[in-house]
Amino acid sequence: MKRYIILLMLAWILPGCPVPSTPDTPVKAMKKSHFVTGTKYYIYVPSYHKNNRKWPVIITLHGSFGWDGPMRQAEEWQYYAEKYGFILVAPSLSSAEGILPVLWWDSKLKKDEINVLAILDEVVENYNGDPKSVMLSGFSAGGYPMYYIGLRNPQRFSMLVSRGGNSSMKIFENIELTDEARKLPIMIFWGKDDLFTKTAGWRAFRWLRQNDVSTAEMKKVKGGHLRRPEAAYLFWRRHLPKEYRIDDSQ
Repeated sequence: MKRYIILLMLAWILPGCPVPSTPDTPVKAMKKSHFVTGTKYYIYVPSYHKNNRKWPVIITLHGSFGWDGPMRQAEEWQYYAEKYGFILVAPSLSSAEGILPVLWWDSKLKKDEINVLAILDEVVENYNGDPKSVMLSGFSAGGYPMYYIGLRNPQRFSMLVSRGGNSSMKIFENIELTDEARKLPIMIFWGKDDLFTKTAGWRAFRWLRQNDVSTAEMKKVKGGHLRRPEAAYLFWRRHLPKEYRIDDSQ
């Protein structure tokens, strides 16, 4: 209880996890609304994008509002989308809350699932995204919808990456894992000094391995509760087709 009160106080005092500084990009992320659901999302399309080829897609799920949001996710990722050549999507969520209880959580997770998959379909169609090369990543409280959406729809994603992501046994115990889900590559990493989500990372890893998800990996990195978008991309790059693996020096 004492720890919860301290976290609650920090949520009011601190401005949120800062977005790391990166070089400017030739274009900026665009704010859009899904044509059917009306869900808001940000999308970054590389300046050299052309429709004569397929493009890998990263969907990044934000943490708690006040600490994070879809615009911050777009700002932290857009430089890497330009550098490495992928389409970046940052949708607005209802279920991402790591500090206060979420009322009607089950219905909000389901709503986010419907909205995220609808946005993915729209992006694949409008920007020639590759439906077989889609990474789903969740930062902080974005871990909740990441596990929920990713494990329930493994055929839609080529990898899940948790960046200091929260997890919940309530979510895991209500997911019926398929053979396809058990083969989905999953990377769970957090900062060595991250007091917020270290336990959540271990919880998720143990549950996945106990349920025969042998592809699940975990890694402890230096620092605290930081965003680390490039690290997430580099974990995914190992699983990308060779034509998408742009060298770091470019």
